[in-house]
Amino acid sequence: MKTNTENAPDIGEAWIAAVEFNGPVDEALIPLIKLKHESNVKDAKEKREQEFDPRGRRSLARDDHDSDRKDREHQTRTLTWLLANDRAYREAHERAMLSFTNAGSAIDRAIEAGEKAHKTVRQQIDDYLASTARLKDGRYVMIAPDGTYRDETGKPISPEDVAELEGQPIKAFRRYEGLTERKAQIEQDLAELRGWSVEVGDMHNRAMDQENPTHEETLSEDKAHADDLEERAREKQERFEAGPGYGAMQEPDIHARADVEVVSGATMAKPKI
Repeated sequence: MKTNTENAPDIGEAWIAAVEFNGPVDEALIPLIKLKHESNVKDAKEKREQEFDPRGRRSLARDDHDSDRKDREHQTRTLTWLLANDRAYREAHERAMLSFTNAGSAIDRAIEAGEKAHKTVRQQIDDYLASTARLKDGRYVMIAPDGTYRDETGKPISPEDVAELEGQPIKAFRRYEGLTERKAQIEQDLAELRGWSVEVGDMHNRAMDQENPTHEETLSEDKAHADDLEERAREKQERFEAGPGYGAMQEPDIHARADVEVVSGATMAKPKI
């Protein structure tokens, strides 16, 4: 939109007026006076353009002021005020708080089940190691499906070392490996659950902040996240309580005897010479 600039002062007129009012002007100041005059004319022009343009700087500044005012009004609306005066917010808040409670309870139950499962599997590992052969240097000896002897870390044990174990039972390594894998998985699940517990606690604390109440949209997002965590916690609890189901993995114990060797996981008697 073209603006009206007819009322802008002319540099010549301004110069004459300045001389008449102040007397002769130092020539060294003439460039500075011209520069200042041009700046004043530019500012006056921009001011008039802003008055005509609905989205000019003045309007935008007014929008910023309105936004700041709304933010201040929101800050003055404490959680108690919102719950008492805004029905939609109150209902969203109640739904979110219920989800936080349910999720927290589900996570706590899953953690309890996981700690119990972890204790059980640790005892199973200890019992299993106590029932297999052990070298003089303290290493436990088990036999893998491929017929090799391994210690509890999975490292191979030489036939010479195994020779000292005559008469001792040697348990299957696969069974032990399954137990240690389950123990590691339980520990990972427990760490994840404890992280979820912190998340739910943070969401709950934000929702209960009196001075800076969570926005309704954020409440809905947090509720959905809490519902998801609740479902996932229930799934973990079910896995903890179901147990590993190791029956199909268990292998028969193999005794280290002078007349027995292992070939591809099967036992056969050595031919007598």
